[in-house]
Amino acid sequence: MELEGGTLIGTATLWGIDTHNRVAHIGLGLLPAARGRGYGTDVVATLCHYGFVVRSLQRLQIETLADNTAMLRSAESNGFVREGVLRSSAWVMGEFLDEVILGLLVQEWKPKPGV
Repeated sequence: MELEGGTLIGTATLWGIDTHNRVAHIGLGLLPAARGRGYGTDVVATLCHYGFVVRSLQRLQIETLADNTAMLRSAESNGFVREGVLRSSAWVMGEFLDEVILGLLVQEWKPKPGV
């Protein structure tokens, strides 16, 4: 992802696309200086549009650490629902952390204007 002037602020992708089951995962990472400005929410909305409209997917999924409040907020503001917790499933900096799984189905999706 780049801002005007070509400043790279992070990456975003629709990954693990399964064309048979019509599902995929959303992943994104923002540099610390770019966080808290709504970019994550906008990028999730854009990837939802791409996944549901362009790729005709049925379901999108996000996995994130349970303490990643910014990603949880971005996902939930785009309609994602918390579906479960994988307890102690991620080894991060010397400790096991929980991961949250969020899902959004095409029939639940409400496109944001201007995306």
